[in-house]
Amino acid sequence: MSRMVCVAAGWMITTSWLGAAIAAPGEDDPRVALVLAADDARIAAMTAADSVALEPLLSADLRYSHSNGSVDTRDSFLELIRGKATRYVAYRPVERGVRFASPDIALEHGRAEVVLEKNGVRTEATFLFLAVWRLEEGSWRFLEWQSARPPAAP
Repeated sequence: MSRMVCVAAGWMITTSWLGAAIAAPGEDDPRVALVLAADDARIAAMTAADSVALEPLLSADLRYSHSNGSVDTRDSFLELIRGKATRYVAYRPVERGVRFASPDIALEHGRAEVVLEKNGVRTEATFLFLAVWRLEEGSWRFLEWQSARPPAAP
């Protein structure tokens, strides 16, 4: 077999495997419910400003990228919640979907309506988000967050 055919065959096998690996899981995949339950617990802890309940849900490697461009680590995010200068007053997921990049990496995507209070100023916003969850020691932990505001309607 020529080198070109081998490379092409390897590429096709790799891309078909990656496509299957990141494909949406079946409705009966129990991992989806576990990831969404972990996310519900995260949201409840954030809106209650309960850093003690939030801490075990966060990966030690957390990178939380806010829609304004600021980035928190696990420690700085916990301090943000603990300090209460920024408060998540309400957080309502409007749409959520989960796909799996590997057996221990979940990609959650969706849209959420959030009421945030920062230094006494209340803001209501809708965000599009991508959250990455990693299975660590048998529990899904929040690893990465990226959010953005949707474009304004024309």
